[in-house]
Amino acid sequence: MTEQKRTLVRSRAGAPTTKSVVPATAAPAIVGRKPGASSFYKGVFFGPPKTGKTTVATSGKDVLLIQFDPEGDATTTLQGREDITVVEPKNFKEVEAIIKALTTTDAGRFQWVVIDSVTFMFQTLDAGKINKAYMENKNIMRPYGQAGAAVSSLIHDLLQLQINVIFTAHLQKEDGEDSVAQEQELGETEVKLAVTPMVWKILGPGVSFIGRTFKKTAYEGTGKDRNKVTRYRVSLNDGERSPAGARIQMPGELEITTTTLQELAEGGKK
Repeated sequence: MTEQKRTLVRSRAGAPTTKSVVPATAAPAIVGRKPGASSFYKGVFFGPPKTGKTTVATSGKDVLLIQFDPEGDATTTLQGREDITVVEPKNFKEVEAIIKALTTTDAGRFQWVVIDSVTFMFQTLDAGKINKAYMENKNIMRPYGQAGAAVSSLIHDLLQLQINVIFTAHLQKEDGEDSVAQEQELGETEVKLAVTPMVWKILGPGVSFIGRTFKKTAYEGTGKDRNKVTRYRVSLNDGERSPAGARIQMPGELEITTTTLQELAEGGKK
């Protein structure tokens, strides 16, 4: 209840009387936003090799490409892009330093941060410890768990950045300890990402969309002018076949170009 102060004032007749004085309303302590008004994209693109994952992931403007995939930035669609800066961290501390710089010295410098790829990120940062344990005939579960925890921590910190953040991941074709196990009663799918279950628990719920990249062959023209053309597409609605889907308004399928994400960002989440 608002505390009211009572002060003495004089009436026309000169007799003192009391009057309530209500203090000005204080500024609200809770400042939020309207539903759906978030201005940052957080997503994952996954698919087989050479289907356009890196191309679509870097299709925004002013991109910081955190490269773990060997020669991933060598794709022809990235050549000549002056608005892409590539960094290749070799260990956990270097990634931490990049994340810190994005909130301090380099804040506002980039519109998009791309991690290419989560699959190779795990191998690059901690595969050495796992391989060392294996070669020494030691139990690999301890370094394997430590590696998963370290990568999960970095993914969590990246997702907290007030900037567009996009991850890529490879397609898991065979069951193994690096795959996300399929349990259909829990809504899991036959097509999986090549990430560990520990990493998926952070990455999956932390993004607002997951896209599956693929190639689509079609024929254009007629008669002698008929040509075979390969189109690169990304599906954002695979139903129960894969994790591809979106919690924000996005088209069910998009053509992959070097400006796909920027056009979405400039046109709003539609």
